[in-house]
Amino acid sequence: MKFPVCDLYPAEEGFYCQCVGCPIVSNSTPGCVLEELPNGDYEFVGATPNGGVKAIFIFTNNEGQRVAKEDAIHVEIRELNAKGKVIGVLFGMADPDGSANPLYSQEEE
Repeated sequence: MKFPVCDLYPAEEGFYCQCVGCPIVSNSTPGCVLEELPNGDYEFVGATPNGGVKAIFIFTNNEGQRVAKEDAIHVEIRELNAKGKVIGVLFGMADPDGSANPLYSQEEE
């Protein structure tokens, strides 16, 4: 499943999320499906691959510290259910082409 999907940046087959590498991501861009939160993370509201209702995108450097999206090496995507419980976590590389072939995926009960 390609997730999340917008009409701004095409998702290629085999890529989990085109938003990770999208140069357009912005709260002020009409049609963008991510919203930047005050702490620098990004939120997607909608159906997620593991049945969640939203996802939080956390961008980090090689030391695991949160950094701006454009400076990130890694991305962690946390899928949450309607009660706010994490139901799935995906770790991937943040590169200009998006997050291809997740490095690790964990589904929680």
